[in-house]
Amino acid sequence: MEFVDVCALDSIAPGTSRAVRAGDRDVALFNVDGTVHALENACRHAGAALAGGKLCGRVVACPAHGWKYDVTTGALLVAPTLSVTRYRVRVADGRVLVGTGEAGVSRSTASCPPNGLAVQSQPSTAA
Repeated sequence: MEFVDVCALDSIAPGTSRAVRAGDRDVALFNVDGTVHALENACRHAGAALAGGKLCGRVVACPAHGWKYDVTTGALLVAPTLSVTRYRVRVADGRVLVGTGEAGVSRSTASCPPNGLAVQSQPSTAA
């Protein structure tokens, strides 16, 4: 699997997001309590940039129509089987690297409990 250097770790503080380009992919980075997560930077509804949405904990709300995604899984909260692509992340020497190629991406297999919050069904691969 190839990892692409996309930005300095200190350019994405905890609780913030940032749009980057990893090869030919538009990626949204989210720093949740010091762990960086990477998702496809396009809402499934109308393609709005998720990096521009409001991040609250591990949930980002699409800036266009408010669709909410769990940034740790890519799952849409109200319909977890609908998800955006999640990319693997590594941090090395103060740099954020995003996995590209088939081995670097995954779709969510999250489930939705009665409270409506998506839960992470696979361990985070973020470093």
